[in-house]
Amino acid sequence: MRKPTPARRRLAALGVLLAITAAACGSSSKSSSGSANATPAGQQSDVIKLAYNADMQVPDPDIFYEIEGNSVTTSVYEGLVRYKPNSTDIEGAIAESYTKSDDGTTYTFKIRSGVKFHDGTPVDAAAAKASFERRTQVNSAPAYMLADVDHYETPDASTFVVKLKHPVSPFLDYLAAPYGPKLVSPKVLTDHAGSDFAQNWLKTHDGGTGPFAMADFVPGDHYTLKRFDDYWGGKPAVSEIDISIIPDISTQRLKLEAGDLSMILHGLSLSDVASFEKNSKFQVQRFPAMLKTLVFVNENKGIFADQALRVALASAIDRASITKNVYGDNGTTSKQIYPAGELPDSMAKDDAPYDMSKLQALVKGLKSKKVDLGYSSDDARNQRAAELIQTELQAAGLDVTTRGIPIAQVFDLPNHPDQAPDLLFAAVNPDAAHPDTWARIFMSSAGSLNWLQCKVPAADAAMDAGLAETDDATMKADYGKAGDLLTASGCFVTISDVKEVVVARAGYTNFVHQPPTLFTVRFGDLKLGS
Repeated sequence: MRKPTPARRRLAALGVLLAITAAACGSSSKSSSGSANATPAGQQSDVIKLAYNADMQVPDPDIFYEIEGNSVTTSVYEGLVRYKPNSTDIEGAIAESYTKSDDGTTYTFKIRSGVKFHDGTPVDAAAAKASFERRTQVNSAPAYMLADVDHYETPDASTFVVKLKHPVSPFLDYLAAPYGPKLVSPKVLTDHAGSDFAQNWLKTHDGGTGPFAMADFVPGDHYTLKRFDDYWGGKPAVSEIDISIIPDISTQRLKLEAGDLSMILHGLSLSDVASFEKNSKFQVQRFPAMLKTLVFVNENKGIFADQALRVALASAIDRASITKNVYGDNGTTSKQIYPAGELPDSMAKDDAPYDMSKLQALVKGLKSKKVDLGYSSDDARNQRAAELIQTELQAAGLDVTTRGIPIAQVFDLPNHPDQAPDLLFAAVNPDAAHPDTWARIFMSSAGSLNWLQCKVPAADAAMDAGLAETDDATMKADYGKAGDLLTASGCFVTISDVKEVVVARAGYTNFVHQPPTLFTVRFGDLKLGS
């Protein structure tokens, strides 16, 4: 069975994530007077004004694989299924219903009637088939989600059948993920096919079905989305989304206060969020999200080659204190090795009680007590967490130094193990709400983002069993077993589950968020209030 280890474009994605949080520990900014085009606080414009901290990559849904930019791609394009609001449960989107065969190899989708692409082309099974085939033909990073497809069938215009080579338990989650296969107009694919499957045209245009269509896309400058009045889910209350690029979060705050922005989707400091929360002209919305911080522990060199020391380390880090000091109300203390929501709370526990004495006792017998603690140098919150960990470990008797590591070097650590630190603090997220999209990528022996190269063969085997499992309870038990083995290895110490925080002008209502889809809300559902 193929074990998916995609060549993920996470360098750019996490680079954006780290860059936008670089000011997270900074001080609040003072208000400005605003501009002539500002929306007075308390009034809700049907034009949403947003700012990105960096340019997104191309909006082509079969290439896009970043975090910044989800508000464009998920507003313009849709898949067959999606996650329910604030839930890991899956519901129909373009498909009004779906079934899975008992052997886990056949998925049958009933296409919703009356759905149109932005160019007016009706959505049918043939369009779904062409869209799925295009993803494989383009063969960019998200193509791994369809790598185990054997073939497609379209027995009638409203029925789309996907036949897999073998069971793949995360398959529906792949389809619901923000990077999952999206439907693209067959007219676009025909009219602009060329030799690149319309990739060049879709760099600055769209062929989606979503509540918004791409009106203007100028890379590095701005993006404009216009309401699609024939949207199958009902005409959105928001008429337009204007997105500019403003790298400095302090400038974004000033523009939000002045009425030049409608909301800020991420990146504000704790003090900024607290300030807005006390101001009745604004609102703070918090959502559960699949963003988790953890310490990668190096079993291949240094003192933590000793498993007993690695396990004792987990007890010597006060996770609750770090979560409170670094994230405040915007994070919760980690209790599982998986992101919250991927497995039942009772499984894969990673909640060792805080007890420094175990590590202290082991440290006394060490000849060398030096520890190299690395963190991504682009994120102030990462640095703050690393400094708190440093203080705790020094109290246990270790000689700990911290160093920032540029994100490009973090991704390259598996190729340069001699440069790898003893400990590495990071904030990471999976593609989807299925546990395989976390454990296999970050923690399996062949995981493309297992930066310190820890190997737990028994956990790999449990993941493989879960990947092929057709019974949901057994699948979860397999990943729970993998999580228990990974925790016991001491190679991964999870710290916090970090929430999405949206600060918006007062009056907007019906905020809908999906846990794996970071840095956005469903703007087609947003209401303007009264």
